[in-house]
Amino acid sequence: MSTFRAAFPRNERDVADSLARIVAEGGDPLLIGGGTLTVPALVRGDVVASDVVDLGRAGLDEIEFEPDAVRIGALVCYQQLLEHAGIRRRLPLLHSLCGGITGGIQIRNQGSIVGALCAARPQSDIPAALVALDAAVLIHSTAGTRMTGASMFLRGAEQTDLAAGEFVTAIRIPLPTSPSGYVKLKGAESSWPVVTAAAIVPGHVVLGGVADVPQRIPLSQTMVDGVLDGVRHAVADHLDRLPEQQRWTDLRADWPYRRRVAPEIAVRAVRVALQGADHE
Repeated sequence: MSTFRAAFPRNERDVADSLARIVAEGGDPLLIGGGTLTVPALVRGDVVASDVVDLGRAGLDEIEFEPDAVRIGALVCYQQLLEHAGIRRRLPLLHSLCGGITGGIQIRNQGSIVGALCAARPQSDIPAALVALDAAVLIHSTAGTRMTGASMFLRGAEQTDLAAGEFVTAIRIPLPTSPSGYVKLKGAESSWPVVTAAAIVPGHVVLGGVADVPQRIPLSQTMVDGVLDGVRHAVADHLDRLPEQQRWTDLRADWPYRRRVAPEIAVRAVRVALQGADHE
């Protein structure tokens, strides 16, 4: 296995073209950004690669604000987002999420949200949050560039819409105009989440950790008024109709427990959003 640490050009299009040529050369190359998930997998032998491409100098670590959206490069780490004044002010859901990432400062300085999205782990913070924020995923290959929504990108547990020879260069998140909130439940400070909830109100709440892909539940204004029982009932009804083969169970918690706690985690996320609206 050979390792590439190329002096990539800073222009994103040129970088993407260079990576596409490497991927198209054949074999089974592995692109590594932060490496917090892929390097341990390589060590364990869970992942086998013909070549390892280190993206550390690829220049894909930019945060760019547009009039109505923000573009986040594939190498942007959690800490960059946490320290960015624009993210804190205009994307509070993402800012809050980055501050609570399991693993502390080491993971925040190394792990990337694009890497977590591509890993597509149901128990991760990122997938449900990006679905709630209507993020678009920018995908590149030698055939060109395409864009797909985060909800379409996530096809199943650890399964994505990436075809052979494709890779993600960035995500684009529309700037929300409605209050948002993010809450997660986990068994210990160092553990993966059990259930996550990302809420945009009025609009929707998206749950992670309850199924193989994030679950989006529409919320009307009447649901979020008063005691929020409407949110609880909507989430419970959605989960009860979830096909059995999609229900998520792992070592941290079984499906019945996730089903029991998810409505309350959703309500807490909605409350966080409403509290933010009260302070605007």
